[in-house]
Amino acid sequence: MEGNYLHFFGLSDYPFRLTPDTKYFFPSSRHKTVLEVIKYGLNRGDGFIIVTGDPGAGKTMLLRVLMKELDPSFETALIIAPTLEPKELLQAILEDLGVEFSSSDTKERLIKKFREHLIEMVSKGKKLLLIIDEAQNLPLSSIEEIRLLSNLETEERKLIQILLVGQPTLEEKLKSPELSQFIQRISIWERIAHLSRDETIWYVQHRLGCAGGAHIPIEKPAEKLLYKVTQGIPRLINKVMDRTMLVTATKLQRRITKGIMKEAIESLGPTLVDTAPSRNSRRWWSSKPMWVLLIVTMLMLAGFCTWFLLKKKL
Repeated sequence: MEGNYLHFFGLSDYPFRLTPDTKYFFPSSRHKTVLEVIKYGLNRGDGFIIVTGDPGAGKTMLLRVLMKELDPSFETALIIAPTLEPKELLQAILEDLGVEFSSSDTKERLIKKFREHLIEMVSKGKKLLLIIDEAQNLPLSSIEEIRLLSNLETEERKLIQILLVGQPTLEEKLKSPELSQFIQRISIWERIAHLSRDETIWYVQHRLGCAGGAHIPIEKPAEKLLYKVTQGIPRLINKVMDRTMLVTATKLQRRITKGIMKEAIESLGPTLVDTAPSRNSRRWWSSKPMWVLLIVTMLMLAGFCTWFLLKKKL
């Protein structure tokens, strides 16, 4: 196959790319709900919306779909993975909006230019949505600066709406005592859940269909293994399925079996294992051989007996 399984399976594109492509968006029940709730909050004029989810859960894909489906009255500023201090954050926002500024401008001067741009937008019937992806990287001082920016408003309406998207660590950061005023202003707080077992298989078939391929049979044991390893995280599903498709094609097989998928997973090595979820992992003792448990139990019993005999002698 020379590293290419497209022709073998009759596909027009690689269905399991890691880069988010809205053509492949799978509207799971949770993803669809979060998307609709965000739209509702934006149309209602809510100031702060928070969306969190585990790495690889589909946050960036959801953002791209949102921006594609936004009402034309919205203008957006998108900041990705910011580790920016307050003044740097302001500069990044103005740059994304196409507002000219000087590197020597003070923070107060930058805020003035930002406000002037917002007022001009309002006069044209536009609204600004500031989106910050990977927001867990923001310093606390910059999050507080965002809160201050949200105070920019006219008598009738707020001039800016803010959507923060990040990993679960963002939740902990926002609970910091320094951000007590910020958290009070959050109108909507949603969390993207993993796909269910059924949704995991529907997700796979959906992406195969979007890539122009006919139904590719996946045996039930392989389906179970896929969900067990990925726990329904889209990025991990893509990794496993892309490698599985390649291994299946090199073996000239038309059906994905558990054995083939297991071989594919093993070939991925640490790139998969190190990022595999642990939320549904078994307790440590369920993965240990029975003889280890037996030895531990006997040692504990022996220790108890020794203690009891010594106490009796005393």
